[in-house]
Amino acid sequence: MSSVRTALLVSFVLTAACTPDYDTWRTGDPKAPTAYRYVNGVDDAGASVTGGAHTVIVPVMDRHLREAIDAPNQPTRLHPELKGEATIFDPEIKNGESDWDIFASSWWAQSKNGIAKRWTGGTQSYSDHSQVDKMSPTEKYDLLFHPGQSVTLEEVEHHNYSELRKPEEERAAKHKHEAITVVGPATAWELRNHGNYQTFAHPDSWWGHCNGWASYATAEKLGAPVRDIHVKVVDDKIIECEDPSAEGCVYIRMGDIEAMMSELYFSDTATFAGRRCKESPEEMERDEYGRPVDPACRDMNAGSFHIAITGLLSRGAENLSTKEQGKPPFIIDHSYDWEVWNFPIKKFEISETVEVSAEEAQALVGGEGEYAFNGAAKKFARVSMKYFMVSDGVSDSKMMLQAKERNIALHPVELNYVLEMAEDNTILGGEWIAEPEVSFGEDSKKLHPDFLWAAVNPQGWGEQSDDLGGDDDNPYIAYSKVKALLACANDADTCKAEAEPVPFEAVCDGKCDSSQAQIGPDGGACYCDASCVSYNDCCDDRADTCGGAGTTAPTPATCEGHCGSSDPVPGTECYCDDSCEEYGDCCGDKADTCN
Repeated sequence: MSSVRTALLVSFVLTAACTPDYDTWRTGDPKAPTAYRYVNGVDDAGASVTGGAHTVIVPVMDRHLREAIDAPNQPTRLHPELKGEATIFDPEIKNGESDWDIFASSWWAQSKNGIAKRWTGGTQSYSDHSQVDKMSPTEKYDLLFHPGQSVTLEEVEHHNYSELRKPEEERAAKHKHEAITVVGPATAWELRNHGNYQTFAHPDSWWGHCNGWASYATAEKLGAPVRDIHVKVVDDKIIECEDPSAEGCVYIRMGDIEAMMSELYFSDTATFAGRRCKESPEEMERDEYGRPVDPACRDMNAGSFHIAITGLLSRGAENLSTKEQGKPPFIIDHSYDWEVWNFPIKKFEISETVEVSAEEAQALVGGEGEYAFNGAAKKFARVSMKYFMVSDGVSDSKMMLQAKERNIALHPVELNYVLEMAEDNTILGGEWIAEPEVSFGEDSKKLHPDFLWAAVNPQGWGEQSDDLGGDDDNPYIAYSKVKALLACANDADTCKAEAEPVPFEAVCDGKCDSSQAQIGPDGGACYCDASCVSYNDCCDDRADTCGGAGTTAPTPATCEGHCGSSDPVPGTECYCDDSCEEYGDCCGDKADTCN
């Protein structure tokens, strides 16, 4: 890590540089979206080891490209509404803020085993499964959804990736990790791909999930969880436990859910504008004006950035995730060099906007005379802006709090640049300028965003509809299941257990001689007297409570020996006298037996 980045860490406690390299490829279909893969390194066989990916949708490709803003820097690649009026410079726009509730969280460093980290303490032996409440997010997921599917990981011995780039005789000692048996396949995959059991190298200290958190925090409609939960799985449904100590109940903290969501969004679908710089600051070649020679390190174009931040956070546009109108968030690679530091921008403030001449603009960028960088530009403005980023450097202790209670301050960075404009104030491009006395950050030629992107949904390259499969984020963790956990944490009604059946009640108790209708457990009318046998409408407990016949009618009573009697045949409510025909209560054989 460079001294520049170290100073930034000290000042702002920013963490989560994610990747040292970047890769692109297509599906083979020229109309298919481009996929951008973060590359952590290359193994001995030359295969890339990836750290997440974006399946990039390109909303608009403007074929009439302006001179200074080239194809990769087109603002419409970030959002389709960043054209027309959004490209007109408005000196009255002084600030803006996203209406999305972006929350600070953790970047889940791979050197600490990613989301398999046992971040709440307790035993750190993955073969010890006794402290369930203190297990990692992936272990808790396995307990719920992969019970009894333990996996054994073989011993691993490897160098740091940075050591592998040195001559063999200069490398430090290898890291050794003993064989372990973990609770399930999600944990095993995380340790092998985002943790210390990667076979080709021990993860460097800055590899992590910053892109997954940034995508989750700016695109997931359910947002951050608001409470811890005790849940179990019943018939494939998440049910909140009334008794947390009951068998099968697992304690899921808010931070566990955030970790799982950051993993799901680690490989996503997004828009993307700009290029990936692959050079270190020490090796970067610069021209006579102090600008990086490599265009990938000179962008993001200052004009494109101005259009994007004012267009989305001040003018407003459709949120690509929710399809609602508002002031949608977007994400930047904070550093223009070979490292990637993904952070969402929450707001901006413009402290100075001054129209300048071509000669003054040239002097600001460097040198003297006519403006040398964009022959189409007719007007110029010098802009000083601060943008404010949301942090993912939240400590483990604060991850136990609700996101809104963590009180993590936004991190300001100052940018200084010249806007290049047409006569009608259409922004054609821009150049970063050196300002020796910036309040936050560094000289904008040395520190400006490398690229911009906006997350749309968690389904990424090669993944199935439920985010399963693929090889860029954990293929054993399903979006629908984690979403159910998040929904439960935010609304207890979504995981409420179904009502238990109403217990049987002895409704005939004390009412065996009553001819009044009773209400049974099912809400229907029933009777407890003897005549219910004939009418087949006895209450369920009539036979057990009152004795004699119950709900099933016995063999019809006989009139033999009872013809002419005005009393009912014993044990029944039927008669054998001449009046029974008038009352309709004759025994079944009355006509044959008595006549």
